[in-house]
Amino acid sequence: MVCIRNTHLKTKQQSHILLFSSDLTLDADKMIDYYALRFQLEFNFRDAKQYCGLEDFMNVNKTPVNTAANLSIFMVNVSSKLAAPLRCEHAEFSV
Repeated sequence: MVCIRNTHLKTKQQSHILLFSSDLTLDADKMIDYYALRFQLEFNFRDAKQYCGLEDFMNVNKTPVNTAANLSIFMVNVSSKLAAPLRCEHAEFSV
């Protein structure tokens, strides 16, 4: 378990984040990196759905869900590829 304490610099308000792993050999820095990557994937998937107009997509059949997921991930990859030249000049730029 990793506990992260965030402190707002202006208000001095504090919040805590708890990260859990079943891998007892995993060090804290690596766990934080894994969580960051996981949430980046989730945010990319959410954004891809919104950009492709799929935010209201509600279907439980296998083929339409598979098609929508593949389309969303494809659009994120296209956006990322198009944004790559901008990242050279602006490292903080993201899709």
